[in-house]
Amino acid sequence: MKTAFTLTFILAAIVTMAQTSVELPRKEFMIKLSEGTLYLKPGESKQLTVSILRSKYYAKEKAVLGFSSALPKGIAVQYEPSEGNFETSIVTITASSETIVGTTYQIVLNGTLNHVTKGTILKVGVSNESVASKE
Repeated sequence: MKTAFTLTFILAAIVTMAQTSVELPRKEFMIKLSEGTLYLKPGESKQLTVSILRSKYYAKEKAVLGFSSALPKGIAVQYEPSEGNFETSIVTITASSETIVGTTYQIVLNGTLNHVTKGTILKVGVSNESVASKE
């Protein structure tokens, strides 16, 4: 009887955790993307949403969005908005005709609030063929 109760409790806890949406950080902030992987053809642009999940401490702080390293040749990133006190921004990723086909790039998109920078990785696949997003 005790074992059945314990197993039921554990199963209920797992189901609850799986259904819980992203928790707001208690003392920090997080950068979250609407997609973790993006597929482009050369000359194509796609958009995704960047969300800033803020604790109360960072609620009124101005955000500055950017990226952590040099962008690969032929890949461009543009945020709208890129600075201010907002919860979401639209980022446009563009692959020019110079972008090497058959390559998957990892770009660290980041945000800085109150001199603290956090980022998240976006995988950008470049191909001549149409590929449906898997995430």
